[in-house]
Amino acid sequence: MSWRYAAASVIGTSHQRVGQPCQDRFACSTRVPGWFIAAVCDGAGSAAQSEIGAETASAAALGFIEDALSAAQVVDCEAVVRDAVIAARNRLLTRAAELSVAPRELACTLLVTMLGPTSGAAAQIGDGLIAAKADIDGWTWIFWPQRGEYANVTRFLSEDDALDAVEVSLLGPEIFECSLMTDGLEPLALQYATRTAHSPFFEGLLAPLRSTSGGKEAIELSARLLTFLDSPRIRDRADDDLTLVIACRTSADASPPVS
Repeated sequence: MSWRYAAASVIGTSHQRVGQPCQDRFACSTRVPGWFIAAVCDGAGSAAQSEIGAETASAAALGFIEDALSAAQVVDCEAVVRDAVIAARNRLLTRAAELSVAPRELACTLLVTMLGPTSGAAAQIGDGLIAAKADIDGWTWIFWPQRGEYANVTRFLSEDDALDAVEVSLLGPEIFECSLMTDGLEPLALQYATRTAHSPFFEGLLAPLRSTSGGKEAIELSARLLTFLDSPRIRDRADDDLTLVIACRTSADASPPVS
């Protein structure tokens, strides 16, 4: 059993207008046999160097999980993703010190997922979305995006009490597809009135990935995701930086049952 994925980020038109860089970053891996690992970060627009924070945190979280899986015969996935968030935060604080800036200047959200042959887990601080599909169920969100008291306010990894805000969830072997995205895509992926995932959005995205052969990253599909995110259909509804990761199991026994 293995995993296949596609992923892309695009800079928001609002950032282009003012000369800001893309502040989203992602990191994905299938290097550990049987496992898919992903980390997605959205840098705070108000933070001067949040793209550095996002790059630092996503790389640190993914690297920690890869090392943990390579070193252990028995894996406590909940503990690993929680420790990956801690490792990402510690590396972010160290990077801020190296740059001689306050940690808030590297502020970013963090979404982490690890999925393996018999177990998995996810963790999140801030907004954005992790969604998954199981054998007998439709698409569902793992965590509802974290919002503050005011619009466009969320939690960030750089905050003093960030680790108190981290949400962690165990994911079972029934999960055979997943998606991670930054908050600009939430209106397309969620039904706010019913607090449910909008399954047609995910089904449209995953159909090409399901029909693609081979494991690891589907490079051509990643390029198509980039075009999709940069299309008028999406740009007309979201002017923020956008990141999207999709993944599916590749073995026949992990496919959903035929009804």
